[in-house]
Amino acid sequence: MKYAFICSLILLASCKGSQSTDDLSGVYTSSYEHEFGKTDDTLNLFKANSTGNVYQIERHSGLIKKMDGKEFPKEIVTETWTLDYNPEKQTLTEMKKGKTIVWNSGTQSLQLGDRQYLRISNN
Repeated sequence: MKYAFICSLILLASCKGSQSTDDLSGVYTSSYEHEFGKTDDTLNLFKANSTGNVYQIERHSGLIKKMDGKEFPKEIVTETWTLDYNPEKQTLTEMKKGKTIVWNSGTQSLQLGDRQYLRISNN
């Protein structure tokens, strides 16, 4: 009887461990400069529903354009993305345009193309 009880506890713990996912929710930032300007990005990532692996990102970008050495006023761009999270691959796939964002649990960061977004807070 003890043996069955202990085995069921181990089985329950292993099932819960495999179902749990990293908590990706949070605020992530990235700043980068290129030949045409400077961009500050903020991603606010949160779960879109309580039962699935669907997330939403509210992206706020501030772009300062440069041309011929002259800087123009900052432009603010806001977007909302809906993403599907694959816990096995640790990737978020944006549902409209197919963008792939990679989650790195070690550095608590998101990778979108060549840009790395570092987590600055949890939601």
